[in-house]
Amino acid sequence: MRFRSCWLTLAVFLAACSGGGSDSEPEETTSTFAPPPVIIPQTNVKPRTGSDVFKYGPEDGIIRWKVSEEPSSKSHSININGTPIKFTASAGHLVSTGSVQIGSGLAYVKADAAIFYTAYTRDGLPKENRPVTFVFNGGPGGASAPLDLDFLGPKSYDEEASEKAGAPRLKDNPNTLLDKTDLVFVDPVGTGYSAAVSPFINRDFWGVDSDAKILSSFIARFVETNNRHSSPKYIYGVSYGGLRAPIIGRLLLESGAGKSAASSPTKSENVLSGLILNSPILDKKTDCYNYYVSCHGALPTYAMVKAFHDKATEKEDFDAPIFLAAARTFAGKFKELYLDVFQSVDKKVPDRSKWEAYLNKTEAADFLNQLYQLTGIGKLYQSTDNAADNPWIANPNMNSSAFAERFDPAKGKLLLGDGRFFLDQGKVDPALDRRDVNYDYVKLYQADFINYKAQSNYLGSNGQIIGQWNFEPDQRLSLTDDRFGSTIPDLGYSMTLNPELKVLVQHGYYDLNTPFYQSEVDIQNAKLSSKISVKSYSGGHGVGPFDTDKYETVLTELKAFYDLPAVKLAALNSVLPEARKP
Repeated sequence: MRFRSCWLTLAVFLAACSGGGSDSEPEETTSTFAPPPVIIPQTNVKPRTGSDVFKYGPEDGIIRWKVSEEPSSKSHSININGTPIKFTASAGHLVSTGSVQIGSGLAYVKADAAIFYTAYTRDGLPKENRPVTFVFNGGPGGASAPLDLDFLGPKSYDEEASEKAGAPRLKDNPNTLLDKTDLVFVDPVGTGYSAAVSPFINRDFWGVDSDAKILSSFIARFVETNNRHSSPKYIYGVSYGGLRAPIIGRLLLESGAGKSAASSPTKSENVLSGLILNSPILDKKTDCYNYYVSCHGALPTYAMVKAFHDKATEKEDFDAPIFLAAARTFAGKFKELYLDVFQSVDKKVPDRSKWEAYLNKTEAADFLNQLYQLTGIGKLYQSTDNAADNPWIANPNMNSSAFAERFDPAKGKLLLGDGRFFLDQGKVDPALDRRDVNYDYVKLYQADFINYKAQSNYLGSNGQIIGQWNFEPDQRLSLTDDRFGSTIPDLGYSMTLNPELKVLVQHGYYDLNTPFYQSEVDIQNAKLSSKISVKSYSGGHGVGPFDTDKYETVLTELKAFYDLPAVKLAALNSVLPEARKP
């Protein structure tokens, strides 16, 4: 029941991390799986007539005077671990300005977009020391609402009460971060209620750098408008949001976001304190789904998926760290063989000569048997085997999509976002779904809980964006070397701009879309493993409370991240042992 209710949330998370598209034409649908809120009579709702109906196509934009920046708000109280917390929920637009490259021109142009946000702010606390976290979803093409209800925000869907009442009901969310930080959920251009302001069009902001620049501009405006200059600031990004967050963070640190002539000279500026990257691909060029590179970064994930389906993870003596240490060791051996023996098998015009020669060696049987035992695919090797009866002979470098389809075809194909579950072979995986999804439950929730009544549909997932997304970095910006599909340079440079910057990377063991070990390898190769904490949990893509076992561990470590200074977090991060080295 819980997994089904979060199906479309996963679709928004997954929309573009590992690429791949659907052959079918995008179609618009309305969410029926996402948890709806309690419906309250609309007697005290203030109509929102200041902002016109938004359009979300690539050529669309909105006239500036049709956008109202007046937010709607409502006061509430929730109970977290026996402690009542009073807060204010707000929603509205801020028109943000960024410098982006339009077309082939090289000159800077000022570009405007109306960015929609939902904010939750604790009452009665001094803003100077109160953290504020800006939350972004993935895709690109996903809006932020699925990260609010039932995830980080103050409310969640009460399944039991809803069944008893015969109508949707909400409850206080025990997993909210509101006791640690104020929360601002942000919708990128072309999602939620966010759109370009004419003469610019939505597509002008559908790119790795233009997106980050307009969103960093939004943060600067929010900080200025709400007088949050000295507040510790964090960026939380899920999936592709984990790729955009380091770019936004770097831009903020470079520009000293929030500073302006109107800022109070007596108050110190706290530009950026930390980044939380949930299920990111830090460098698409190391992902073997998209490129001809070694799949060793995915092997520990394959191993955990097999262990789960073998029910090994349920045994009392199952020790995940020891199990994964062995898997990482084999992954290192795999990469060495890939580079020396079978890399050429993976090309458009394969050269199998080195691989065929290796298969004649005695050690080949041991290698192929370890692949079988680790993944559950294939069979024990015999000298008479060939490419037709043993998939590892055909190509030992199996990407996550092929693994998902071949793991147990009789049961279906594994869900890319969570290999614990199967999907019918004929169905499109949520990670590859390119439909537009409107969330009607969000409009109801906003009207009831925040007094925000929208004229537009809330576009939770814009299926048009990924096909038109520009991953090419802006050549006029710094750090252009090796930034194509990668935020590793942004992370490294941000840590030179702010040596106290805290970075936490979260992954799920069973996430085939963004493998946890690949992030470990990417971070170590960048010589950042002593500064960046990578935490993996028994969950899938998005590492949320709805699908992660013992989520209280996730929450404890996440809250500790806010509490501890960078120097203490660094002390907790050990350099990857020999078994983890790529």
